[in-house]
Amino acid sequence: MLPLSMGRAPSVGSERGHLQGPLAWRSPTNIAAKTSAELRALVGWLAVFVAVGVLIALVHVWLRLKVVDLGYRLGTTRQVVERLKQEGDELTLEAAALTNPIRLDEAARAHLGMMRPEKGQEAVLP
Repeated sequence: MLPLSMGRAPSVGSERGHLQGPLAWRSPTNIAAKTSAELRALVGWLAVFVAVGVLIALVHVWLRLKVVDLGYRLGTTRQVVERLKQEGDELTLEAAALTNPIRLDEAARAHLGMMRPEKGQEAVLP
């Protein structure tokens, strides 16, 4: 317990001039309820701000993961496009080599036993 001299408010020039004695240092009963309500409101707002912050952080992380995933997909797609372009160039070169008249003539003679027609063997179709 506090000594009586510490628990009492001074009687002259006191802000609580009408409250004197041992109850003068106590706050009114409605102050605790008001402080408690303010504390609950503060904790509620703090919880809302924390929840919003966590939500924003989760959205940010999700977006970053999506960006990384799309980056990997883009890299893979570029590799596929480059490989297909190279394959197309190779096929174009191979087609040009196969349709070369000199090569066709050599293939016809070697594999099929064909020869160029003589002067009188040519026929003109109508």
